[in-house]
Amino acid sequence: MSFRPPRNLPVLSIFHNASSPPSVKALNLLRRAVSEPYPAPPKPPLPVELSVVERLPTSDQFRTMQRYYGRPITAFLSAHPSSSGSESGAGKDEVERVVQTAKANPLALKYPIVVDWDAGKIAVGSVSDVEALLQARAKMREEGGESPGGGEQKKGLLGSLFGSS
Repeated sequence: MSFRPPRNLPVLSIFHNASSPPSVKALNLLRRAVSEPYPAPPKPPLPVELSVVERLPTSDQFRTMQRYYGRPITAFLSAHPSSSGSESGAGKDEVERVVQTAKANPLALKYPIVVDWDAGKIAVGSVSDVEALLQARAKMREEGGESPGGGEQKKGLLGSLFGSS
């Protein structure tokens, strides 16, 4: 008899704004991917936990997402003139300025914002990027890994001791 430590499902979070049509479309796509065959039968639904967040990301979440995104934090803001931050925040760091801008006008953010926390991937402002994120997650499932490195970094001590992945 072997012991296998319990696995948690990878988490996909969508920072959702119901006033944003792309966010609504992305949420529907995500819900289908976790509840229906994905990408199509005979494949099962994606084994992920979907977290729908209807509030703004925190400063710490923005910092983490920026690392995943690899672009300036201002890339989370729309180019619409009403999304520009106020000059009164000129001394604050960029993340705090984005947070303050989003608090003043939540639609200043590019929705949807979807994060695959386990894989370190993000889709911002584009439903097609959300589809690509889901395709990458499906590919990981097919390859038997839970993370970009094939699950190796998630093994932990018990996995190393008992040879489970």
